[in-house]
Formats: sequence, C-alpha cells, structure tokens
Amino acid sequence: MHSSTLAKRYASALADLAQGRDLLQKVGEELREFFAVIVAAPELAALLANPTVSRERQSKVVQIYLSKAQTDPLTVNFLKLLIHKRRMILIDDIVAAYSRIEEEHGGVVTVKVTAPKPLTKAHEERLIKILSTKTGKDVRLDFGQDPTLLGGMIVRIGSFMMDYSVRGQLNRLKAQLRG
Repeated sequence: MHSSTLAKRYASALADLAQGRDLLQKVGEELREFFAVIVAAPELAALLANPTVSRERQSKVVQIYLSKAQTDPLTVNFLKLLIHKRRMILIDDIVAAYSRIEEEHGGVVTVKVTAPKPLTKAHEERLIKILSTKTGKDVRLDFGQDPTLLGGMIVRIGSFMMDYSVRGQLNRLKAQLRG
C-alpha cells in the first residue's frame, strides 16, 4: 500500500475518533506541535525512525514529552499506535492529511497558487474573494513561485487544476492550430 494512502487512512481514523469526542481541532494542534518537535530535534526523529530501537524505548521517550505537554489521551494513544506499528515514519503525511480533513470539516479549502512572482496584497484578496464565491468555502492560499511561467497563474483546488498562465494559453493555442 502506498504510504500516502496509508497516512490518509490513519488520519481519517483519528479524525473520526476525535470528532466523536469533539476534539478534532485539539488533536490536530497536538499532532502539529509534536511534528514540530520532531522537525526541530533531528535526534528524536532518528530515534523514532530507527527500527533497531525498541518500541518500548520509543514509547517512553514520546510519553515523557507528551506528559509535559499535557496531551490528550487520544493523541497519546494514537502516537503509541504509530510506534507499535512502526509507522512513525509516516507522521508528516499523517499530519498533512489530518490537517486537510480538519479544513474540510471547518469549511476551509486550501488553494495552491503558482505564479512567476509573488502576488500583491490586492491580487491575493481579489483571488480569495473569487475563489470563496466559487467554492462556497473560506479559502486559504498556499503560494508557490515558478519563474518559468511567463505570466498569469496556475490554481489547484484538490485534484482540480485551472491553468491561467501565459504558457498554458500558448500551449492551448498551439494545440488548436495543429487541429
């Protein structure tokens, strides 16, 4: 099974449990905080990813951190499950998938916008307004730069892509001229 598919399954199961206990947002915050600690402490990441380190030792290390952070038992048990199943390597994908689920439940959609240079504040606000109207949800922009675009932008909402770039328009024109 592909790792992103597996991560989505773990995230979905956790989100279902968290939502049933009215902890969807709290668990998401705790997961992101824990992931931030792993990113900031490469030795911890190495310990958790190392299959030669016993599960008990990994669990104890995680338990020490989580008890100091006063983490909800649902999050603690979930992270222990990841350790037990040797799936801690998926934590970044799980956190990303959980965040997407959280956004869906909160009526927020993340839109990936790629342009040759950063958008002005006015353009950002206008784009957010247009996309909010089209999607019926609050929009969060995730901006990326691609200097190879001549102008315009590429907008991605989930798996749906709208290419408003000059390069895209030229490619479409070229295809039409070929017949």
